[in-house]
Amino acid sequence: MVLTTLIVTFVLVVGLALAVLLSVAAPPMRARGSRLVARLDALAERWAPLLVRAARRARLRAARAAEHLGQRVATHRAGSAEERGAARAR
Repeated sequence: MVLTTLIVTFVLVVGLALAVLLSVAAPPMRARGSRLVARLDALAERWAPLLVRAARRARLRAARAAEHLGQRVATHRAGSAEERGAARAR
């Protein structure tokens, strides 16, 4: 468990460091015509619509799950209230 946490933390820190580095270094590199930045731009153009679509689907799934859970909680509360009423009537 500790090793997994360390690996995940390392990946997140390195990813964040790369994101910051590229956000600072990309404009000057782009101005000089860097092939690396051109490749990264091409990848971003290709993957951005897919990531947006996936995020939208995940949001819809979460909204449906929350609605379903709300219905289950309401049903449970209604059933509990009926049981309490029946117990009091006895």
